[in-house]
Amino acid sequence: MRIRNLFLILLAASGLTAQTQMTLDQAINYALSNNQEIQLARLNIEDADGQITERRAFGIPQLSADIGYNHYFEVPTTVLPSSFFIDPNTGQPDPNANRAAQFGVKNNLTGTLALNTMLFDPSYFVGLKAARGYRDYTAQELVSRQRKVKYQVIEAFLPTLLVDENLKNLDKNITNLQKLRDETKALYDEGFVELLDVDRLDLSIATIQTERDNLANQRKVILNGLKMVMGYPMDKELDVAGNLQDLLSAPDVQDLTGKVDYMRWPDYRVSMQGKNLAELNVKLAKFGYLPSLYGFANVQRTFQGDNAEEGIWSNASLAGLSLKAPLFDGLLTQGRVQRAKVTEQNTLVQIRMLEQQIDMSVQNARDQYNNAIDKLRNQEKNLNLAERIYETTRIKYREGVGSSLEINQAEQALFTAQRQHVQAQFDVVSAIQSLENALGK
Repeated sequence: MRIRNLFLILLAASGLTAQTQMTLDQAINYALSNNQEIQLARLNIEDADGQITERRAFGIPQLSADIGYNHYFEVPTTVLPSSFFIDPNTGQPDPNANRAAQFGVKNNLTGTLALNTMLFDPSYFVGLKAARGYRDYTAQELVSRQRKVKYQVIEAFLPTLLVDENLKNLDKNITNLQKLRDETKALYDEGFVELLDVDRLDLSIATIQTERDNLANQRKVILNGLKMVMGYPMDKELDVAGNLQDLLSAPDVQDLTGKVDYMRWPDYRVSMQGKNLAELNVKLAKFGYLPSLYGFANVQRTFQGDNAEEGIWSNASLAGLSLKAPLFDGLLTQGRVQRAKVTEQNTLVQIRMLEQQIDMSVQNARDQYNNAIDKLRNQEKNLNLAERIYETTRIKYREGVGSSLEINQAEQALFTAQRQHVQAQFDVVSAIQSLENALGK
């Protein structure tokens, strides 16, 4: 029993400390399986499949069976006209004749087998094609939503890497300052420096520690936003893996200068599917002028009798055609055709607007990347320069030829250069992702 309890305690403790760490690709894959918008898009595809099956059923012969039973506690009475009863003596209707009569029996059992089929209906084939086109439309919508969720995950993931890079720099700076502070304290104990020099370093360490704590708290908020986009449980721990440097891969030359391929955009393909559906809608509206032809056949078996032993069985069967031809519908079909054509033109205008938006997005993304990469190169130079200045100032300070004020200024310049360099890396990675997004990848 003690061993069992110890096992349960260890298992519970491990569950409290366990957490999932994901790379960017793993986070994207998780979101593609668990994001609720994507789940809704998949349900739309299933609904479209059902619509195809439903529409196809109208063109398949329909066979139905019907069984009806009637029991009359009192057989209905029919009153016959007086002219039905002629007095043979006078040749006139007999006023004393009993004109009430009962036709029928108490029990009626009827079984019917009915077959109905469409022989000609031009709207059927267009409707079926439209249903299949709508299914393609929902499939493209799924791809579009998957792409949308992908870049939502990227936008939520990258700030965490930015915070991590800044946290690493702050940890390194705190360690270096703490070491310098200990050295300065030793010099103060020997009487070589003032207490003010030690206090300045203590203030710097406290300031950076406060900044680090704020960043750590901000990181938790960013992770909660990432969980939301991914569809990850909010009550479970999640951490990220990777760094900004791994994502600094230069885009292809074709991506920076090549011609834009609109069909790479899932949203554009969705619009093209909408255009196809609009064209089919025009055809469907025009078919309202054409007739439709249906066929039917019934087979019937009937039992009639006052009881089961004395009843009579009888058969009946028929077949026929039903032709419906529109002669005048009050201009209803004309109105439908007109509206369908307007919808088609509306779709074409929206496609042209989307093309312009894509062109603008691509151009802006390319300019953004070029600006970001130039800024990163400059910040790398600035960081190298700030590191050299700081290191030189530290050496001078240790040798007693530099002041604490100089090293304080050098460290502030270094910290600023570090933040700006990390921000420049983040801007380049964001620009790369924006360019891929603009190109429809």
